[in-house]
Amino acid sequence: MDQPRTMFAHVLSVRGVAVVVTNHRVQPLPLRPLEGSGTGRIVCAACGEQFLVTVHSCARTTSRRVRYFVLGLIGLALAALLLWLTFDVGMQPDGPDTGADPDIASWYGYTGIAGVLLPVFGLGYLINARKYDGVGKLRRIGEDGTTSLRTAGHKLLPSK
Repeated sequence: MDQPRTMFAHVLSVRGVAVVVTNHRVQPLPLRPLEGSGTGRIVCAACGEQFLVTVHSCARTTSRRVRYFVLGLIGLALAALLLWLTFDVGMQPDGPDTGADPDIASWYGYTGIAGVLLPVFGLGYLINARKYDGVGKLRRIGEDGTTSLRTAGHKLLPSK
């Protein structure tokens, strides 16, 4: 895991309307540092532009993947709990309780909305935990030495 699976790509051509076919010229990213994070310089082999990319160490990458995985599991567990509270405990088979507090109806709405949104975020974290490679954003180095997030014609290709 010394080398990130993500590759730096120069977009050579894009064609198609309904199905887009993109041709790239790819090159590897800098090696991972032993600890912490390191910012590496990349010179595009196709056009000569310079870029910076942050690459995290194996330990930091693993810790972030574990963090995303745990957050995803917590989100899914909370969603299951809230949906159970909303639709199983809250909705009694003998009809609504007439002596109940009127604020309970809004509580059902809040838990129902959270119970629907939490699985989306939980699944997003689980997918991110699987795909996270420890590579930060790509930044172009301008002629005056400033960095920019606008990297037209260049991108990071994640591994599959």
